[in-house]
Amino acid sequence: MIRFLRGRPIERGKGYVVVDVGGLGFQVFTPDSSAASLPEEDGKVALHTRLHVREDALTLFGFATTEEASLFDLLVTVSGVGPRVAMGIIAACPPRRFLELIVFEDVEGLGRLPGVGKKLSQRFVVELRDRLAPRHQAFAAADFAAAPVSRDPVEEAVEALTALGYGRVEAAQAVERARRELGEGTGVAELLKVSLRSL
Repeated sequence: MIRFLRGRPIERGKGYVVVDVGGLGFQVFTPDSSAASLPEEDGKVALHTRLHVREDALTLFGFATTEEASLFDLLVTVSGVGPRVAMGIIAACPPRRFLELIVFEDVEGLGRLPGVGKKLSQRFVVELRDRLAPRHQAFAAADFAAAPVSRDPVEEAVEALTALGYGRVEAAQAVERARRELGEGTGVAELLKVSLRSL
């Protein structure tokens, strides 16, 4: 797996850049946000990369920040979302804004992103919300005794934020502020909503 490239950009095109790394030219597809931050040919470029493998092609996608790369990883796990759709979303929506849309279940806002219609926006909320907040399931009395103890909501909220590119220290501080504001026993979803306001 190619996870990082550092080299000299020798060619640019619509949505891609060719990077010279020790005499080898890697074509890397980038969102507009990453392409705008790349230096001219006499400079060096550093990209966080993801290799997408298909039967007929090996495609390398590159991102200027770990936040964008983490969002790409998250998006392509959603059914019906391929790398191209994910790249269009990243180009149009900063990672932190996308996280806000999911946490606040803003289906309308998600539906305005390129390549995302009403059905896919609803799927985003359903599939990704469940990863950011605990599922509320009813257990029968017999099952409840055997069920594992729930994880700490504070820790789950921190992990949810770091999974999407926030630094762990930054995320932990924001979640702790939210916990103090909301009090003990607050769920993950509420902790995330309040944490995002200070990030």
